[in-house]
Amino acid sequence: MTTTTNNLAGPTLAPPGELSTSEAGGLAAPTATEEQIATIAGDSAAAPTLTPPSTAGAVTADGVTASWHTSVLIDALWSIDQTRNVFVHIVGVGWKKIFNGRDGSFQALVTLASQARQTNRPASLREEADGMIYEIYLW
Repeated sequence: MTTTTNNLAGPTLAPPGELSTSEAGGLAAPTATEEQIATIAGDSAAAPTLTPPSTAGAVTADGVTASWHTSVLIDALWSIDQTRNVFVHIVGVGWKKIFNGRDGSFQALVTLASQARQTNRPASLREEADGMIYEIYLW
């Protein structure tokens, strides 16, 4: 086994805090006190700060009404061996079909609905005039 030594020189410049302003290209290293950093960072909580819309009904340009079901529980899912055909049972509302227009959105909505069912967490759902669920917010 042959060993080799590294003859390459290391860095030739010191970190920015140790350089003079002329050596650093006219730039000085930024400085901030702990108090300034705490003020900038703030005391942000780890929990999400946004909540889903809570409007009971929203009118679109076509006059079609969408309704929101907020803080509801999904207690059952039903599917059959057909393309994009899943229903969810919402406590106090009944059976609603999941939007089946595109594979990606269908998969995401079914995943969120099954997660809400599995964890028994409240969800907020947007139901369009056609009776299908188009959005699910799960916190």
